[in-house]
Amino acid sequence: MMKRFYLCFLALIIIHFASNFAIAQNSDSQYKIDKIVLDAGHGGYDSGAHGKNSKEKNITLSIALLAGKMVTEELPGIEVLYTRTDDRFVKLHDRARFANEQEADLFISIHCNSNTSPIPFGTETYVMGLHKSEENLEVAKTENAALLMEEDYKDQYDGFDPNMDEDYIMLNMFQSANIEQSLGFSQLLQDQMQSTAKMYDRGVRQAGFVVLYLTTMPGVLLEAGFLSNPGEEKFLMNESNQEKIAKAIVEALKIYKQGTDFKLEALSLANSKNDSETQVGPERDYRIGFVSLKKQKLTNDKIFNGMTDVWNYFENGRYHYTFGKAGSFVLARDIYHRAVADGKIKWKYLKSAEILEFEDSMLISKTVANEF
Repeated sequence: MMKRFYLCFLALIIIHFASNFAIAQNSDSQYKIDKIVLDAGHGGYDSGAHGKNSKEKNITLSIALLAGKMVTEELPGIEVLYTRTDDRFVKLHDRARFANEQEADLFISIHCNSNTSPIPFGTETYVMGLHKSEENLEVAKTENAALLMEEDYKDQYDGFDPNMDEDYIMLNMFQSANIEQSLGFSQLLQDQMQSTAKMYDRGVRQAGFVVLYLTTMPGVLLEAGFLSNPGEEKFLMNESNQEKIAKAIVEALKIYKQGTDFKLEALSLANSKNDSETQVGPERDYRIGFVSLKKQKLTNDKIFNGMTDVWNYFENGRYHYTFGKAGSFVLARDIYHRAVADGKIKWKYLKSAEILEFEDSMLISKTVANEF
């Protein structure tokens, strides 16, 4: 069972080892972004998610084409390739194979979200990895279901069933060698979706997406908003707003191309500068939010055992407590993981903790820490 996927694992491991060796020989390759693939989700007889008046396949194609045009105009040094440029069905493995054969430097898959409830809204970006929440697993199942429309899917995916939880176990075993780059770009993309497209930030997440699993370069899957939410469906159908989303993708690419390779050391240098003469723009920091209380606690309270840099902010009638402070999302994630490994902080505070992003001491985004 799933023999083909095991062979893929072996092949990808070999590719990644070779890639890492090449990077070790030439560190400049870590900064290389000369070619990207824009993947408009779904297409043809696979409409994807439905709103009351819209189909996912049409919105994703419009955003992809707009983004590609902007990249060509504003970043002429980057070659843009598309998995589809019209309303046609493209198999998941063909999308990934195309990106691999073209030796792309970045793969961006564009989708729209949906939910059984009309309430959820906002944008989230996924990278290949462990889906530690049922919600993330359900999103992966929805997007992976496209492979069931392929006539030869049993041969191409060796029996992988996107509806079976146990079939995701092997996908979850695989962690891309490009995970730091993927996470780094996805965080930039979420930042721009909030600031440029003016959308609610639902954070960066990980889940087992087949199309990301099969690609051999850094890649992300953008869920641009919920068609199941009437207000957001109307927003996504508007061409002006589609242009804003496309612009957010381009702005994230511009920052990504500047040279950051998103490894811990580079991020530490890029985001931990505290010299006021060198800082440009508003100050951002990241903290671990762990509890919300009606009454304020003294800093020597036992609930703060094992924590450093304890700080709180008051919002909606409650005191929200945080610990740790970092200059980047990745460094904050590292603080969280060290706290989990040390075992000095009670798990009840860590299991529901969030990585909070502040701009000039104002909260601007939240990401579930245990997703990573």
